[in-house]
Amino acid sequence: MRTRKRLRALLAALAVTISGLSNVPLAAAPAAAAANDPCGDTTIRTRSELTLIIIPRIRAGVSLCYVKQGMSGNYVYALQVNILVCYAGTPAATYVKNSGGADGVYGAGTRDAFKWIQRNVWGLTGSDVDGVYGPYARDHMHFALWWHKDTVPSTTTGRCSKYSV
Repeated sequence: MRTRKRLRALLAALAVTISGLSNVPLAAAPAAAAANDPCGDTTIRTRSELTLIIIPRIRAGVSLCYVKQGMSGNYVYALQVNILVCYAGTPAATYVKNSGGADGVYGAGTRDAFKWIQRNVWGLTGSDVDGVYGPYARDHMHFALWWHKDTVPSTTTGRCSKYSV
């Protein structure tokens, strides 16, 4: 029994070491991996003295959350604006536009937009193309840059930035 625990611990440590040395994860992360709680708000991340991005969060800056069809709120609105600005001219933006635009409701159009981005921009396949915003999406999608004064967003700059911690 004690030997099995040691063996499991050794194998886990070896897996972490190999993953760290190769700089490649041992398994691909699905779109909503590691997100146990739904988003319920937004958080602001400044990018410069004049610009910021707005991303979904759970609370107090915790952004390891998910957003999926059937949810609604300012965090969905922020995602829809990001798609309309950063993926303008793509089918993703068309899906959002044709389903009511940035209305704050994560309906079929927003889901289909995310599926298009997952498949065609990030190269995901199979069950990883689920139309759900989660930590993988947060780390890979582009977010609209907003002009701001004292971290109060005014209008989008029309440019985009990736999330970084």
